[in-house]
Amino acid sequence: MNRHLLACLLLSLSTLGGQANASSWSALGFAQLTAEHTDGSDGIQFGADRVRAGARYRHEDLTGVLVLDFNVPNAGQSTPGTLNNQIKDVFLDWRFTEHWSVRGGQFKTPIGMDFNTSGAGLDITKRGLEKPLVLERDLGLMLSARKLGGFFGLDLGVFNPAGRSGATSYPATQQVDENALAARLLLDLGAWHGEVSSGISPQAGGPGTEDYEVLNLGLRWQGAAVTIKAEWIDGQNLNGVVGTEEQVGYLHLGWKMRPGFEWVARHYQGDHGAPGVSDTTLGNTYLGFNFWPAAGAAADLRLQVNWVSASGDTGSFGGLGGYRGDALLLQTQLSFKQTRG
Repeated sequence: MNRHLLACLLLSLSTLGGQANASSWSALGFAQLTAEHTDGSDGIQFGADRVRAGARYRHEDLTGVLVLDFNVPNAGQSTPGTLNNQIKDVFLDWRFTEHWSVRGGQFKTPIGMDFNTSGAGLDITKRGLEKPLVLERDLGLMLSARKLGGFFGLDLGVFNPAGRSGATSYPATQQVDENALAARLLLDLGAWHGEVSSGISPQAGGPGTEDYEVLNLGLRWQGAAVTIKAEWIDGQNLNGVVGTEEQVGYLHLGWKMRPGFEWVARHYQGDHGAPGVSDTTLGNTYLGFNFWPAAGAAADLRLQVNWVSASGDTGSFGGLGGYRGDALLLQTQLSFKQTRG
């Protein structure tokens, strides 16, 4: 916790010193309170998916971000390759030309279209079957470009081994001298967005095990009232075990029938295979709606309701995530942002 206080103090001193130079800072945070009823349960489980707060500091082409998570398990511990579990993001971003920037610190690796959507802006109440397969947040350095030629973008990153990924299992005292690598290409043409990304985390089960490899494809069309998304992710050598693999794809449809109200439908399909074990599949179909009372401020106060229908090998699926039975999910989101210059 002392490290957290030190980081907050340094950030506060930076903001105070920068205000005379036309700098600005923003306090930010959000909470997502949940209620969940799963098939076979007699009651409702109440909880919270996220309770986060932080600050963003800007001075000309420099941006610093610190975000803490107050609802993370094992908050006082650290995951191999990353900072204390309570620290979600802490990084400095420098935009050194109109199109190019470099970022250093702990932040999301550029793998996964939906994963790189903020939790405050998700279309459904939960991240789905694909979430355990990404490289997650990590400590590293990333070079980025946006709007090259008006529509191309790219991210090239080098990181510590991806200890927070659900597809790795590094020991607490892991000694892996190689780095994780991640790259992403993006294309934006009007209402269309597409991306392809790939990454590798070395010796994903500890020294001497196999590298974890991941490939991701994402496509989105955003209209005034309709959103269509499709994403596919392929993970190879899960937890460093040769031949253990999982593929997940989803198709999403959102329809804003009026301001402040959106119907959503998404179907996930996951396939898992391992040496000497029969392949298994799992389907999760989300149906529900998003409601926010203030037009244009969906992240400030929002209610989400989803019914999840599970299908496939629900009792024997060998994959990393997903609901193995039907579920009713409710979530209330409250967020804030206050900027001073």
